[in-house]
Amino acid sequence: MKRSSLSDLTGQTFDLLIIGGGATGASAARDAALRGLAVALLEKNDFGSGTSSRSTKLFHGGLRYLEKFEFGLVREACRERELMLRLAPHLSHPRPFIYLLYQGYRMMFKWLPATLPMLDAGLSVYDLFSGNPRQRRHKMLKKKKLLEIEPHLNPDGLKGGGYYFDFLTDDARFTLETVKAACDAGALAANYTAVTGLVSDNGRISGAEAVDLISGGEGVIRARQVINTTGPWTDEIRFMEPGVKDKMLSPTKGVHIVLRKQDFPLHHAVFLQSPRDGRTVWPIPALDSDLVYIGTTDTYYQESFDHVVATPEDIDYLLEVANYTIPGCRVNYEHIVGTWAGLRPLVKPQGTLAASAVSREHEIFVSPHGLLNIAGGKLTTARVMGYQVVDKAIELLEENFGMRGLPVTITGRVPLSGGEAKGIEQAKQLAPGVNLPDEVKERLLQHYGGNFTKIAQLAGADPAASRRMGGHKLVAAEVRYAVGEEMAMTVTDFFTRRASIFYWTEDGGLDVVEAVAGEMGQLLNWTPAQQAAQVEAYRQWVAANRFEAVKN
Repeated sequence: MKRSSLSDLTGQTFDLLIIGGGATGASAARDAALRGLAVALLEKNDFGSGTSSRSTKLFHGGLRYLEKFEFGLVREACRERELMLRLAPHLSHPRPFIYLLYQGYRMMFKWLPATLPMLDAGLSVYDLFSGNPRQRRHKMLKKKKLLEIEPHLNPDGLKGGGYYFDFLTDDARFTLETVKAACDAGALAANYTAVTGLVSDNGRISGAEAVDLISGGEGVIRARQVINTTGPWTDEIRFMEPGVKDKMLSPTKGVHIVLRKQDFPLHHAVFLQSPRDGRTVWPIPALDSDLVYIGTTDTYYQESFDHVVATPEDIDYLLEVANYTIPGCRVNYEHIVGTWAGLRPLVKPQGTLAASAVSREHEIFVSPHGLLNIAGGKLTTARVMGYQVVDKAIELLEENFGMRGLPVTITGRVPLSGGEAKGIEQAKQLAPGVNLPDEVKERLLQHYGGNFTKIAQLAGADPAASRRMGGHKLVAAEVRYAVGEEMAMTVTDFFTRRASIFYWTEDGGLDVVEAVAGEMGQLLNWTPAQQAAQVEAYRQWVAANRFEAVKN
């Protein structure tokens, strides 16, 4: 995957120009490219940097939405969750969850007291919607059995629970693998390319003014149809259209904290209600088995969308949940490994609703001058959102340009980059002969799937690429792959959205940041001053998401 220059993007008229490189924009670009359309994808920061690397890191059906009778959303999400086992098996990790039921819990819009038979019925519907194999069907657990498998749980008022399955994932890598798949299918993509205005022909949006934030170059990118997939920034792009002033979005902030399992001894993900306000919260053992993360908050957000971090109020809320879940742990700020915060691009509801009550359904709408917008939704349904917005774009292309006979979506049959079963098997067979430590190879196989072979080739071509870069199971070949094949342009890109070290280590990888910056600097021709600035920018980002900054 190579970053397209402005000269590449300004030298033609695309069928589709997609603004916003999160999971939805990436999915739309992949879908359109696989249909044979000429596609350009722009992202003003890094791919997935806004919302799609800051979720609860799940492919899930949304069990809690059954309580609100959003059956269509849950069925769609359950089916997509199962589909990811075929499209991206290296990023789809089934894990057991336990829906805890305590005395006083209520369901169905808080109308009814929650009971074990009611939960059993809901989980049966969940199983039916997903069509999952027999070994992943739910079962009900009484209090005694629950406390046998999770002995540290709060026993007071515990009635029992439902044992079921959802999937853990790496949301940033899912977004990147989707962008890479789009490029493999023929799309052109560029991160750090900001849209500064929309251009029109005969009163209809026909492209965008853009600036390359790396080189400083400017240009106009033309397209028959422009699609706005910018998530929380949807209104910002809409307001570039003449006469558009009404807000469509009402973003909410979600925060997560990370704890060590030795401080918070939990072995299964649990689904429970906050003791403060009854909101649903999940403590979840991470893919790294030594850690547990807890999320999420859900509060309306009106501050800067470009710098979203946890506040003391957010952290206090989640620590309260932690100490209610396992009363004996007594966790506080000093136990926090790290935090992250992101925004949900929720469509503005009618009337006054609590943030947690706003629907996660997505909406597709056309602005007065032809800008096509999509907002809402969730990570699990990104593929669906992608093909549905492309379906609508094709309707507009037929209406306005007479383009006929375009094929239907095939994204449900084509694996993401790194997800092809044959490629993963070849990577596993290749691994024993690769001159890298076993623990490094294991991590790279899980992280990159079939694309492990490309990292192995880099390691084999140059002995220096096999060298360890301090801790975290990092080698120089991974850094080279991130720059050469995944469009990593900053140190923050690498640690946060390529190697995923930022989330799961107390120092965010700062112990190896100089080595990584040195490797990237050689590849990207940074001056010493630029390299130092990259290191400092990442230091500041880590500090903003660690407990010292939040506490103070």
